[in-house]
This record gives sequence, structure tokens and C-alpha cells, in this order.
Amino acid sequence: MVLKYVENVFSSWSSDKGVAIYFMLLIIASLYGVFLLVGGVLNGDTIQVIGFSVFNLFAMSLSIFRYAQVHAWLSDEVVAGDLVFNMIKRQMIASIVIMAGMTAVFTILTYFVFHSFGWEIYKRVGADMKIRRMYINYRLLVLLLKLDFFVFMGFAVSYIILILKSSDPEFGITIALVPITLMVLSLAFWGLRRESAVMMWTVVVLLCASTAYYVFKCARMYDPKQEEKYATQKPMMTYYTIVSLVVIAATLHQAATCLSNFGYGLKERIEITRGKRSDMEQIQDYYVNAAGDRRMNLDG
Repeated sequence: MVLKYVENVFSSWSSDKGVAIYFMLLIIASLYGVFLLVGGVLNGDTIQVIGFSVFNLFAMSLSIFRYAQVHAWLSDEVVAGDLVFNMIKRQMIASIVIMAGMTAVFTILTYFVFHSFGWEIYKRVGADMKIRRMYINYRLLVLLLKLDFFVFMGFAVSYIILILKSSDPEFGITIALVPITLMVLSLAFWGLRRESAVMMWTVVVLLCASTAYYVFKCARMYDPKQEEKYATQKPMMTYYTIVSLVVIAATLHQAATCLSNFGYGLKERIEITRGKRSDMEQIQDYYVNAAGDRRMNLDG
């Protein structure tokens, strides 16, 4: 009986597919969260560790949507639906509780990690407060670009599978936007590291276009002419669209902030930290001792 329902998930462009997509998004979100956490810990990136805690809240919200969608899907069945839902109800509630507990634990741990925030920034870029502020904005933008990748890919996959059919004009356009998005994010990373104003202005313009795209999609969901297409997936897709708009707006703000910081020495300081420059004597805040460790320069 359960296998029958699983097979029906991919049998049509109906709400059944939403269940499989929400399970898939939850799994991918969990794995992506691990990627953010491991990357932040290995690189000593406190900002990314903090970002992981925020991302964990988003993953927990997906588990709540999954529960609601499965309940709505199985409620259409009078007898068999109740039987199957009762079989998996406890497991789904347990997963929500576990994710909420883990989110609380990581939030507390992040609070303690935050205390080492200033010291980590100092070890990377020195004591200059202006450079420190620029570096924080730099790391925030890098984190937001990573979040942009997940939210857009999640939205695109959900929209293509749950909403569109191959005969829809938007089908090819939405698929084409996937590699375009990857190119834009790559351009943003490259332009940020190189401090290329041309690249970053291009990214800002494209992000503005992306914002218009999401607003259009959100308005289209509530178009009476499109009601049948979006009826079963409207709550989830609306939520995903709002999250995407919030992340894009934050990315736009940080991109503009980082763009205004170009040419003030952050690029050179980061290159020194990464060992790409040998002119350490130009930096007066610290020096490198014989063991290769940076120490505060107390001379002069």
C-alpha cells in the first residue's frame, strides 16, 4: 500500500509530487547546512558558522511544510490515507522536534563562538577598524552568495517539477536561468576577490533583474487565471519566493557596500593573509615571526 503511494508521487503533475520534493529539499538543505558548518569550522570563518545557525532555521521550516503537505496529501484518502499518515506521523513530528532541538543547541554554541569573532578578525586582517569592518562586509557577502545558490536552485527545481509542464513557455526559460544563475554567482565571487567594479556592477544589475523576476512569479501565483496551476503548491512556493527575495535584497545591500569599499586596501590585506604577497613590511599592525605566526608589531 505504501509502495503504491510512492509510485503515484511521480505519476502526474499533481500535489503528490510536492511530498517527494519537500522530502528532497529537506535532505539537501540538511546536507548543505553540514557543508556550511564544516567549511566555516575548517576555515575559521565565524561568520559562516553564524550563517549556518540561521540556515538551520530555514531547514526546520521546511520540515514543518513537509508535515503539512503530507497531511494534506493523505487527507484525500478516506481510509488508506489515515492509515499511512498514522504510520509516519510520529516519525515526522520527531524529525521536527529533533531539528528544533539541534537548532537551539547550535544557536547556543554560535553565541559562544561569537565571543571569538573579534579575535578571529584581528588574526586575519589586523587591528585597523576600517579594514575590519570592510572584511566583515566581505565575508557577509560571500555567505549570502552561498545562500543565494541554495534558495534559487531550490526554487527553480520546485517550480519546474511542481508547477510547469514541458509545453509551458516558462519551462525552457526557467531551465535556462539555472546555468545563468551559476554564472552570475561565479562572477560575483570573482569580482569580489578581484575588486572589479565592472563585474560587481554587472552583478548588482542582474540581482535587480532577479528581484523583478521573483516579484513577477509571486504576483503570478495569485493571478486568478493561474489559480488552478498553483492551487496545491501556493503556500510553499510563496514562502520560498519570500525567502528568496529577502536573501537577494540582503545580497544587493552587501554587494553595494562591498563595492564602495573597493580600493581601500582590503584586497591587499587578504592577499597577505593568504600568503600571496610578500610585502608584509608594509603592514604595521603585525609581523611574521620565525615560526610563521603573526605577532602584533609593538615597534613605532
